[in-house]
Amino acid sequence: MLRILRYIVPALTVFWILPDCLEAAGFTILRQPSKESLELHLYADEQSGYLDLRELAETLGDSLRWERPGEKLVWNIAGHSLVFEERLVFFLGDGHPYQLVAPCRLDGGKFLVPLQLAVEYLPGLVSGRFVYNRLDSRLIDKAGVRGEPAAAGQEKKAAPPAAPKTTTADGKNFRISKVVIDPGHGGKDPGTTGRKYKLDEKNIVLEISKKVAGNLKASKKVEVLLTRDRDVFIPLRDRGKLANESGAGLFVSIHVNAAKNRRVGGSTTYFLDAAKTDQARATAMLENAALDYETEEQDKGRLDEVNLILQDMAQNEYLRESKDLSAFIQSELCGLKELDDRGLDQAGFAVLKGAFMPAALIETAYISNESDEKLLNSAKFKDKLAEAIASGILKYIEHYHKKLASGN
Repeated sequence: MLRILRYIVPALTVFWILPDCLEAAGFTILRQPSKESLELHLYADEQSGYLDLRELAETLGDSLRWERPGEKLVWNIAGHSLVFEERLVFFLGDGHPYQLVAPCRLDGGKFLVPLQLAVEYLPGLVSGRFVYNRLDSRLIDKAGVRGEPAAAGQEKKAAPPAAPKTTTADGKNFRISKVVIDPGHGGKDPGTTGRKYKLDEKNIVLEISKKVAGNLKASKKVEVLLTRDRDVFIPLRDRGKLANESGAGLFVSIHVNAAKNRRVGGSTTYFLDAAKTDQARATAMLENAALDYETEEQDKGRLDEVNLILQDMAQNEYLRESKDLSAFIQSELCGLKELDDRGLDQAGFAVLKGAFMPAALIETAYISNESDEKLLNSAKFKDKLAEAIASGILKYIEHYHKKLASGN
């Protein structure tokens, strides 16, 4: 669901210092049903990836015109009017402002707009026509009509499709080929600690995570990467960054929970969204306390209020898939009769905000509960936990591939 801003925060719209923009790898648009693949130029700086709005409009059709030459462009597409202005960090869609992760900009005669426009907003505004496939970074255009918009004030009718270079969609690029498993806490951050067995969360989840990774590798269906494989501290922001840079398709963070009420026990799988219950908020606060160990102000500054808002918007694209992933994992965990099934939940976990892919956070059990703590001290039970988590991940991947193949 698109988030429409009812007002624009001034701090987000002024004082942008624009670094040099360099050309990066291309961005692909796949036409259906012809399976023609068109590659657009992609530009990047430290803030965002960008597309040339003229090139994008020429590829997708309808009309593009200057409202104020050199400053303001209007793109009419599929019955919608999109207005972009240089140096503004939002655009108008049918009169409503939509926040962007970086400002629009003129660069060497090109009017650059953040890649977010094609990845998030076009599929949202024109949902019957556009779908973004995050696995192979392609925008699917179900209409497949190419036009040549004017750039000097005159509108042109859509032209017949040109003869682009084509590729065959064999399905291989759609597959999730890599999963990142994130053992929570570590190093100077012990997480929560059990009362009877004096177990530290950081050690328990590292052991479980290694077992999950082993099970996934044994399936020979995915490559697996651990954010840590020993007792070291890794800032929350670096965990998501590692997943993004690795080209992974899924991110799963593993934890154990704690509560003041020691009778509370069981497992819960979370996805990223606003917390709806006091328990979910308390759990997120517990896990986000790791930020206190990030002593450098620049580390905390990256998770200030504005950045969290922008990251949350970027995560909207993956909300549905994150919920599905979490549901498959929790379904497997509830098969463990030793644990209470506390179901799915949602909350604002900082570690999930930085991973731009379907992501889940698992609270395997309550270390504050005597029965759960005893289970967490059992190697045999941790084997069962790991098998259940790996099974949930693999079943989700199978489900996702089938959904892609069906075109839904």
